[in-house]
Amino acid sequence: MENKWNEAIKAELNKESVFRIVGLESELEADKLRKMREQVEVLSLKYNFPTKNDVANIAKLLIQIEEKIDRLEVQLQEETTPMGQHQEKKKVKVILEDIVERHAIISSLLGFDDKIIRSDQHE
Repeated sequence: MENKWNEAIKAELNKESVFRIVGLESELEADKLRKMREQVEVLSLKYNFPTKNDVANIAKLLIQIEEKIDRLEVQLQEETTPMGQHQEKKKVKVILEDIVERHAIISSLLGFDDKIIRSDQHE
C-alpha cells in the first residue's frame, strides 16, 4: 500500500505543470528577498547600522591588514638580523629629503636615522 501511495505521489509531482508552479513561486520568493535586502540597505543608511555586506567587507579588510602586518614584521626582522646571520645587504631608505638644503634623512634600520649632506654641495 505504501509503495502505491509513493508511486501516486511521484506521478503527480513529476508533471510539468508542477515544475512551472514551483518555478514561478521560487521567482516570486527571490524577488521578495531582493526587495527586502534593498530595504535593509536603505534602513542601514538611515539608522546607521551595519549590514551583512558591511561586516563581510570589514572582515576582508582585516585579513588584508593582518597580511600586511605579517609582511612588515618579516621585513623588519630581516633588516634587524645581524650581518653574520643574514648575508643579504641592508637597504637604505630615504625617509625625508630637503631639496632646498640638499640633505636627506636616511635609515637602514627603523628608528636609526642619519642626516647626510650631498657631496655636490661641498665641491
